[in-house]
Formats: sequence, C-alpha cells, structure tokens
Amino acid sequence: MLNIFKTKPTTQPVTVTNKLIVQQLCHPDINFNNLPKGIDNVHVDVHISPNFTKLTATLIIDLLEERSSSKRRFNDKPSSKVCSKLDEFNSSYSKILTTAIHNSKEDKRIDHIQLFQIATIKFILTTVQSSLLELIQNLRAKVSKNTDDRLKLSERITWINRNKNNLLHQVNSELFAQLIWVEMSPIGKLRESLLGLAWTIPKDILANPLLQSPNIHDDEMMMGNYILIPQTSDNNYNLKNLDGLIEELLEHIITKHQINSEKNNKFIHETAEICFSWQDVPANMEELFAIENTQQALELEDEAKHAVLTAKLNSQQQTVKLLRQGLQQAKLILYILAAYETPKMYEFYFKLIKPELIYLALCGEIDDEIIAKKLQNQLRIRPLRYSDNKSISINKLKQTKKHLQQLARKPDNQVLRRFITDFITYRRDIKYCNLIHKVMGQINLLIDESDVQLSRSNNMLHEYFEPGEHKNSTESIRCHVILKADLRGSTTMTDELFRRGLNPATHFSRNFFNPINQLIEIFGAEKVFIEGDAVILSLFEYHKVPDQWSAVARACGLASHMLQVVNKQNEVSRKYDLPELELGIGICYLPESPKFLYDGKQRIMISPAIGNADRLSSCSWKLRKKYADKSDLLTNVMVFQQAPDDAFKGEKGMTTFRYNLNGVELAPEAFEKLHNEMALRHIKIKLPNDDYKTSFYAGYYSDMKGNSHEIVIREGYTKIWQEDHENYPLTNIKYYEVVTHKKIINTIKKLGF
Repeated sequence: MLNIFKTKPTTQPVTVTNKLIVQQLCHPDINFNNLPKGIDNVHVDVHISPNFTKLTATLIIDLLEERSSSKRRFNDKPSSKVCSKLDEFNSSYSKILTTAIHNSKEDKRIDHIQLFQIATIKFILTTVQSSLLELIQNLRAKVSKNTDDRLKLSERITWINRNKNNLLHQVNSELFAQLIWVEMSPIGKLRESLLGLAWTIPKDILANPLLQSPNIHDDEMMMGNYILIPQTSDNNYNLKNLDGLIEELLEHIITKHQINSEKNNKFIHETAEICFSWQDVPANMEELFAIENTQQALELEDEAKHAVLTAKLNSQQQTVKLLRQGLQQAKLILYILAAYETPKMYEFYFKLIKPELIYLALCGEIDDEIIAKKLQNQLRIRPLRYSDNKSISINKLKQTKKHLQQLARKPDNQVLRRFITDFITYRRDIKYCNLIHKVMGQINLLIDESDVQLSRSNNMLHEYFEPGEHKNSTESIRCHVILKADLRGSTTMTDELFRRGLNPATHFSRNFFNPINQLIEIFGAEKVFIEGDAVILSLFEYHKVPDQWSAVARACGLASHMLQVVNKQNEVSRKYDLPELELGIGICYLPESPKFLYDGKQRIMISPAIGNADRLSSCSWKLRKKYADKSDLLTNVMVFQQAPDDAFKGEKGMTTFRYNLNGVELAPEAFEKLHNEMALRHIKIKLPNDDYKTSFYAGYYSDMKGNSHEIVIREGYTKIWQEDHENYPLTNIKYYEVVTHKKIINTIKKLGF
C-alpha cells in the first residue's frame, strides 16, 4: 500500500487537541446462533403469515407491471390501485410486527423480532427477483403467440433487460419505504416500552440502497446515493485502494491530534466476521471536517460556548488540512471532482453514454474522441437537439474537463468533506449489506405445507401471523410424558382363542382396546403405538394452557385405569379358562417437546422417553420366576442392582433389573414434575416384612372431564441383588411406584387422606 503519510523529522511539538470526539459505530447486534436449527439441521425455519405473503406477492407483480410499462416508469407515483395495496401491505406488516413484539415481551427475545424482520427482507428481495423473471418469461410467451403487439412487447422486453437493475431497485425501495414507515410509527415506542429498544434493526440498514439493489456497484445507483467509484480503474481511485488509503488517512489524523474516540476499537461481528469501527460512522466525518457547521454555530452561540466552538474550529481546520494533503499526495483530487461531475454529464448527454466512460474522459484516462464516436453512433439511432435546435456535441465534455483540472489545483474543502462522508457511508452500507445477506442465509422460509407441519411438530418453527389469522400457541408443546405398557400373554391368549374357534380380534377389541381408547380421551393422551403387546401413549402440555399442566398426574391415573381394564379382562379369562394377561407400565417425563417425523400424513414421534419408559415397564424373567407364587405381595414394582461381584449382567445389558408385574413405575423426573402439579401429602407406613417405614405421597388431580381422582405414590429404594440368599441390602437410589393395591390405599385413607 502507498504510504501517503511520510513526514520529515521535526523538533516542533505536536499540537494536541481533544475538542473533537468521534463515536463508535452502533453496530447491529443480529445473531441467530441461539435459535434452534430447522428441519435441515442448518437453517432457522420461518413461516410468515400466508395473508401477508400472498398480499406482498400480488403487490410486487403490480409494481413490476407498472414500473415496466410506458405509462409509469421510475419517477411517477404508483396508481391508486397500487397505492391501496401498499397501504394493505403496510397494515399487515404492522399487525404482525406488533404481535411479534407482544409475544417477545416476556423473555425479551430481541432475536425473535429481528428474525421476522430479516425474514421479511429476504422474502421481499427473493420475490421481487423471481417475479421479474416470471414477468419476462410471460412477455416472451406472448411475443411468440401475438402478432399484433409483437413489436410493442419486444420493445418492452428490451427495455426491462436494459434497465433490470434500476427496475429491481425501484420496486424494492418502494416496499422498503413502507417497512421504514411502520418502524417510525408508534410501534417504535411500543417496542421501546416493552423491550427497551426503539429499533431492533437500525434504520440505516432498512434504508440501505445497496440492500435494495441487485448490484452494489451499479453506476446509476452509486451516483444517486453516494459517489461514482468505477470498478475497473487501475489508479488509486478504486474501492480496494481507497479503502486502505482512507483508513490509513483517518488513523493518521486521529492519532496525530489525539482526538478522543469513545470505545475507539474495532468490533468484529461474530456471525458475519465483518469488522466495524468508528471509521464507518458518517457523522464522525462531520465532526472531524465540517468547518462550515462550526462557523455557523459560532455566529449563533453565546459567549459561554464561544471558546469551546473556537477550539473545535481550530481542530477542524487542522484535520481538513491533513485531509487535503493526504488526498493530494495520493493524487485523488481530480478523480474525486470527476466522479461528482459525471452525473451532470450523464444527464446532459441524455444517458446515451455509460457513466464510467464519461468519468474516464473527464479524468483524462481515455481520449475524448472515443466519447465523440460513441455519441455520434447513438445520435444516428436517436437524434437529439438542444432547445435552440443545435445538435449535441462533445464540446461540453471538453470544457468541463478543463474546468476540473483548474479546480483540482485548489480543491474546495466542502467537496473533500462531501467525498469522505459519501465514501464512508458507502463503505458502511457495504458492510451492512454483507451482514444482512449473511444472516438472511441462515433463514429457511418454509412454504410447503408438509415442511411447515414437520418443523412445527418438532418445535423448530418460528411463525409470524396477524392477530386471529392462526390458532394460538396452544399447539406449541412445552413438555411431554410417555406411558409404555408392556402387555404380556397376548400371543398365548390369541393362540388359545384360535384353537377354540373364537375370534381374537373382536375379543381384544371389546375387552381391551375399546376401553383403553375411552381412557385415552378422558385423560388427554394420544396414541404413539398400539399393536399386539405394545401400548405406547403420550401426554402433552401446551404453552399458555396452564390449567392443563398435569400431564404426569393424568398419566398415573391412566395407568391405574388401564390396570383395572386388564383385571376385568382377566376375570373373563378365568371364567372361560383362558390365559391371563400381564401388564407392566413405565412412565417417563421430559421437560421439552418431542421430535416428529412424517410418513405421508402419519406423524411419527421421536423421544428418548420412549426407550426409558420401555425399560421401566419391563419385568425380569429371573424375578418373575422368583415371585410367581407370592400372592401376598403389596408392591407390584421392585428394582434391583447387580452386586459388584455378581457376574449376572441383567437383561438388555442393564446393571439394574426390575420386577414389574401389573405395576406402574414412575421415573424420578416424572415424580419431581408431579410435585409441581399438585400438593402431595407425605405419609410413612411400615409394610409387612420390613423393619423400616416406607414413604408414600398422596394427592388429588382432575382428568380432562373435570373429575377428581386420588393418586398414591410409593417411594422405594433399589436393592442389591444377592443370588444365593434373600438378604438384599438397600442402596440410596430411589424409584417410585404408582400404588394400585387397595389395601395400601385404604390404609392411607384411614390416616386422614
């Protein structure tokens, strides 16, 4: 890089001033890393109101139609029809944003608001782009079919292709103007009062011309919003060289004069790895170089502030001098003047010559005759004249070129300040644009209904709707319970029924599955899997329905009633000398939503609680054999742990194994959840054959029909298995059983429960 700040050694002390203070860029804190990944495990899933997206898509089509027609191009107001749709677009966006703000006020999740805003930006930009391509395709199809309007349609297609960037920028800017209008409405105050921020996406980002343009280096866009900076220039006046030169120049100025810089350090945005600093703040350029503003303030202020402003003016005069010297040493003055003069010449020649060619001619980079020949060629196609009927010539360009060379010898300070401000604004907007495109790349806008359903069911989807457009958030699962019933003996009973010429299907339907289905509705459960000897049910709790946050209690009640169904079935079996059924039930709880897959419209649940409940519902063959003849057992669940010196490894590779015969085991996490669902009374009772008291917990809960039920939980301790004798030492590991034995329940009731 060219060092433009080499200075001769001097013995003079450097003048120190701290009358100027530059501010750190208020960088946008936009980060979606803490949001859950969507169905592709990469992006964040977003679903925007179908009403809003449909309205926006229709509006975009109408805008493109108007802005590409001969009646309304870029400078005219939209038609009354389009204006009406712009108002509807404005209203819909405002309603959704207001709803999103209220939904985020409890946990102050600013990123949820930003997600909607960035998703809306992405939707607009992608829809405008795709709609324009569709418009061109439709016009081409009409050309091939329509002979009468073929010439007119072809001319329109040619115009669109020639002005594609301007057309896209125009439509985008009209839509973004509505977003900004909403952000500046009372919504800003609402957001500030609820979330503490008036702007969650800075206005400078929403109003960023580069974000609205398909080409951030487009000459016309640059001339209209910043300053022309050609991309093909080989001298210092190109973006890459200017970036390093200006950064070096500003660092030199602020260091030499020891100007105060609040938080004068660089910030690298962790999502986009883009560096932001005080040099990206256009207002800082005004603070450093706006001599005229300080001079005007001096004329108006009283004596008390006169000294401060005078010192500030002196500092600015020194910084402007350094700015001029730096730009002169880099030989940039003529190029800067030419860049500001190019838009005037572009309009003067009726946009017949490309801006970059005019700029190069003004700088002396190309010969004037090249421009003259191009102008002549264009005028043959489209003859143009001045109002005095004189033909357009190259003379105006030559005169302007000479004038710029004279101005370059003693440049105006205001032009230099304008340049540094415009360049810094452009550089900041490039960074903002890159940042937004980075975060837009993290978003997956879901449209397909099956994708929406899959993401929603797995609690991955961020949805944004107008009030009343969609069901409330009861569909959002906050936690779930899995009940696994291990039905044993069904195969033997089926074989016996077949042997006797009876129908197993009707037998099980009437005596088991139909009663179970009725219980599912009463206790608010859903089927996960019911077939043969496997019964898996789920119970969900939904956000914003706290009166139904009793999933564990309802699961315990459902399990108890399922055992009653099996007992009735066994009474029938004993009557007809049929094999009896055994049931082991396990209940597990997870404080989160399960995951879901879809096989067509069939929802398939994925949850570790299913495997855990399966283990709790199991019954070891060793223990079943040991306790087969003990009809006096008061407990239907026992858990044993392998002794350290025991070679027995249990079943399914477990070091613990259990006895669960017509019993219900409750996972410890589920028991803790039960404590939060109801007030449990603690009771201690000494059971027969025990030399210690056992803890029981009793309470009441309501099913989905509002009926009250009792519940009793036994707290047991895992025992260490002894293969050769029945002395089973207790561990400190607890397990829990839902008590169904009438003798224990009646005893607890007598104690005042």
